[in-house]
Amino acid sequence: MTGRVRNPRSAAAAAGAVLGAAGAATAVLAGAALWSVPLIGLTIGVLTWGTHTAVTYLDGASTQAPAPGAPWSARGAAPSAEAPPGGHRPVPADTRPWLTRASAASAKLDRHRRDATDPTLAQALANASENIRSAVDQLRARAAAVGVIDATTAGTDREALRRDEHRLKKEATAAAPGPVREAKLASARAVAERRDSLTRLADLRDHMTATLETTALRLEAAAERGSMMVSLRAADEAGTRPLDLTALGDELEAVQAGLDRLDEITRLLRDEGTTP
Repeated sequence: MTGRVRNPRSAAAAAGAVLGAAGAATAVLAGAALWSVPLIGLTIGVLTWGTHTAVTYLDGASTQAPAPGAPWSARGAAPSAEAPPGGHRPVPADTRPWLTRASAASAKLDRHRRDATDPTLAQALANASENIRSAVDQLRARAAAVGVIDATTAGTDREALRRDEHRLKKEATAAAPGPVREAKLASARAVAERRDSLTRLADLRDHMTATLETTALRLEAAAERGSMMVSLRAADEAGTRPLDLTALGDELEAVQAGLDRLDEITRLLRDEGTTP
């Protein structure tokens, strides 16, 4: 063993080839006509490749829940997935506004950190700013993974697949018992599995996008908390009021909860990739 990291695309292609071949073999054993076997194998292989690729990108942004008392980036939060030459991976249009707002919230909190004169507040805002920068990187990587899901499901009309399934079942019923009927039924099953898989991927995409939105809004709320704390501290020139970090901490915990939900969606997508 050399210990080299395997290329994710090669791994995806290998997984697709293996499961596609397995699907084709199953079709043969089920009595499907020879002409339908490559189609069944190809359908399974393509879906496996697309799902495996999406999971690879999502795993690149996997996070760990932080332990109290240290910035996320110092407690095992994974960095954003490596960008290709020339910049970040392109992200879907419906995720861009939330990434923009999340980045703006990060910049705003960092400005508050620089403006803070109270050492305790400055340190608290420094930790919060580091946490939020890490969260923004993770959101960006998740948005890129949404784009991978889009690429996997692009150009496929699920309603058209439903019609194909209905037609194939009808033709199978009309055919005499034998290889033709079995081939039609095998094709109908392959189409149904493809349609169901695409539906599940679309549902996971919607869930991930909604969670990106929620987490970005929580980042904005954390930045607002930082702004309020700096203003209150500036108004209390004598520094007699105790510094309450509870509200800021609550918002940061809510951000982490959003990142944890994105991890859960990643696991669901991984399960989708291993579903026969």
